[in-house]
Amino acid sequence: MEQLFNPQLPGGGRPDIQLCIFPHLPEFLVIDSRDESPQVMLLNTDDVFDEEFYRTVEAEFSETLRSSSEFLFSHFMNLPVSIEESVRDIAMTFILDRLGVQIEDEDEIPSVVVYVVAGGALTTHAAKILDGLNELIRASARGPEAAHWETTVADLVERETAIMQKVNEQQMEDALKGDSPDYFTLWESRN
Repeated sequence: MEQLFNPQLPGGGRPDIQLCIFPHLPEFLVIDSRDESPQVMLLNTDDVFDEEFYRTVEAEFSETLRSSSEFLFSHFMNLPVSIEESVRDIAMTFILDRLGVQIEDEDEIPSVVVYVVAGGALTTHAAKILDGLNELIRASARGPEAAHWETTVADLVERETAIMQKVNEQQMEDALKGDSPDYFTLWESRN
């Protein structure tokens, strides 16, 4: 947990763009270090994933769904992975487009690191995660701007944690009622 957010790439360089995604929030944090003076910004998913995004995903899904007929059952079984990869690629393209990155050539693609701020680590180590995110901010923003972003990051972490706790409580309640697909018991008979 010491270096929770290590922005170094395998070659030792720093990524051009770092994204901090909070899965249950409509906002995500962007640290854009492509210029001399890095920019920190908060983007809203509604501003990035517009109607064109959904049409693009739907077209890609249709193409992927119909792309194989030789081993149809195998193809169907692999659809979730294929769709996840497609949606992830399309989403990244739309995020980069929103940041003004036009990808004409693969060599022009900036290096991107994505941090997903969620899960058990967030609920049990929220303070350490907040410290790690603040270190990222301090490396990019200075003075009063850094303090503003630290407050913003603290708010994002707090809101994500609160939503995750509600979701976990709901899942536990559903499991205890037997309404959850993950529900199990040693003495279950569904006949």
